[in-house]
Amino acid sequence: MDAALSPQPDSTVMAAGCEEAANITSMAAQIRNCQNLPTVQGDNEIVTLLRGIAERLDRIDNNIGQLNARVDSLEDCMDRLEDRMDRLGDRMDRLEDRVERLEDEDRVERLEDRVESGFRRVEVQLLNQQVRLENSHIIASSLDEDLTPLYSLTADAQLQVIPHFPSRIDDISQMDGGRVNELLRHLEQGTTGTLAQRRTRLKRAVGGFIRYTTSAA
Repeated sequence: MDAALSPQPDSTVMAAGCEEAANITSMAAQIRNCQNLPTVQGDNEIVTLLRGIAERLDRIDNNIGQLNARVDSLEDCMDRLEDRMDRLGDRMDRLEDRVERLEDEDRVERLEDRVESGFRRVEVQLLNQQVRLENSHIIASSLDEDLTPLYSLTADAQLQVIPHFPSRIDDISQMDGGRVNELLRHLEQGTTGTLAQRRTRLKRAVGGFIRYTTSAA
C-alpha cells in the first residue's frame, strides 16, 4: 500500500482522546493509522529486502563452499595424475635403457654372425679349392671315379654339399640351362651367356679343363 494515499494519524484527535476517555475508539483508529507512516512502512520493506539479500548471500556462500570442495577434489585428482605420469616416465626411461641394451646386444650378435659367416665362407672356399684339385686329377687321369661334390657357398648353416652334383664331367654337357644355372649359383658363378658358355664355366668351376673333356660342350 502506498503510504502517501493511506490515512495518516491525526495528532489532534490522539491528544483529545488522551484527555477524554470517551474518544478512546477514535484514538485507537488513529493509532492503527501509525502503521501507514512512511518511515515505519519503509523500514519494514528495507528489513524484508535485507532478509532476502541475506538469504541470497547464504545461498551464494553455500555454492562457493561447494565450488571450493570441487576445486579441492580436482586438485587431488591432478596430484594423483601427476604421480602416475611421473611413474610412467620412470617406466619409459627404464624401457628405453632396456631397448638400448638390446640394440647393443643385437649389433654385437649381427657382428658375430658376420664374422662367423666370413670364416665359414673362407673355410668353404678352401675346401672347394682342394676338391677342385682332386677332381682335376681324376679328370686328367681319366680315372673311372665319380667327381667329388663341392660345397655350396650359398648355404647359411653348416657346410652343405651341393645336392645332385654331377658324377662325371661329361654329365654337365647333357644338363639343361636351369640345372646349369642352379649349380653355378651354388658356386657363386655368373649365369649369363649362352648355354655352352655356362656349361664350360661350370666345368671349370668343378675342376675340369676343356682339353680333358671327352665330348663337345
